[in-house]
Amino acid sequence: MPGTGSNPRSRKKAKSATVPGGLRVLDNATSQEADDIAQVPAPEPHPMTAVRSRVVANPIEQAAEDIRPTGASGNAPRLANGFKIVENRAYQRKQKIARAPLTVPADDEMGHKKLFTRFEEAFTTRDIAALRDCLSPAFTWKLPNGQVVYGRDAALNEMERRFAMPNGPKFSASVWRFRGNTVLQTYDVEYCGPDGRWRQSQGFDLYEIGDGLITLKDAYWKMIP
Repeated sequence: MPGTGSNPRSRKKAKSATVPGGLRVLDNATSQEADDIAQVPAPEPHPMTAVRSRVVANPIEQAAEDIRPTGASGNAPRLANGFKIVENRAYQRKQKIARAPLTVPADDEMGHKKLFTRFEEAFTTRDIAALRDCLSPAFTWKLPNGQVVYGRDAALNEMERRFAMPNGPKFSASVWRFRGNTVLQTYDVEYCGPDGRWRQSQGFDLYEIGDGLITLKDAYWKMIP
């Protein structure tokens, strides 16, 4: 260091030391030079300019007003800003719409469902006249025993004969499925055999539709042991 009388460029013998881990630390044997750092005075702060303000009284006399909440003048709803909602009754009139039956083409799915609703109700109530309105004049009925009845009149006669039988077949659990002009029906049937004993079967009928009327009824019965 300056002022101590030592030679700044004097050489020193390198010293070494061992630290944990086996590493060796060596002193720097190169000559070291020391320089004095001149002290620089800090700059003088800038003088602050004082700001003076004046308070001037308002020469106009001020009036004090009390603000009080006002109640609603009516039961009409109001918005948050206090505006009143008024119903517009200008050019308002009422018109009654007369009821009319829903009519659909007989060749779409809804028309087919309406047709078979009427057919099932007529068959259940044994209404021959209502059944006639559902069947085509060229109606064909294929019975489960292999017999075939051709024509609407012949089919209605066969149905009327069956309705009059005291031990006629009994139908239940009917399910209908519609696809295009084809209708499928599954059901349970109970009938009296030639030996006088009642038997259970599962039935399947295939129907065809043409020009809004039933043209075919093809019935199949499956025996249940």
